[in-house]
Amino acid sequence: MMKLLVLGSSAGGGFPQWNCNCTQCAGVRAARPGLRPRTQSSVAVGGAENWVLVNASPDMLQQIRATPALQPGRRLRDSGIAGVLLADGQIDHTTGLFMLRERGARLPLWCTDPVYADLTHGNPILRVLEHFCGVERHRVTADGAAFEVPGVAALRLRASPL
Repeated sequence: MMKLLVLGSSAGGGFPQWNCNCTQCAGVRAARPGLRPRTQSSVAVGGAENWVLVNASPDMLQQIRATPALQPGRRLRDSGIAGVLLADGQIDHTTGLFMLRERGARLPLWCTDPVYADLTHGNPILRVLEHFCGVERHRVTADGAAFEVPGVAALRLRASPL
């Protein structure tokens, strides 16, 4: 059975936002009923023991700790994260990659050519990761062609231009 886990549903900065004192953000800080903190946007798709992260927010470590399915515990050092799919190269969707740097193998990463170029030149996150786990980049084309992430059975993805 395929599942979608919402790891975070807030815009950049989370909720409450670190520099905001609007009624809602102040209400979260004051523990007002009906308001809960939220981490920045990211989801996981998969099931059983392997998952694809869609985007990697700066809140990645908190999101992994709050999601037992991403820690199946098959080995002493383990993760259910089979790979990461980046929808874009925005800071709020990519800086969580740094938190995945201690993998025992290269990080499987799916992204388009413009995202890859941005993350190797403009904001060189992927070049930094080469000094740690490294990245196994898989090219995504926005032509609707289906692709799969090994280890995540029955998941077929398609990228479309927006």
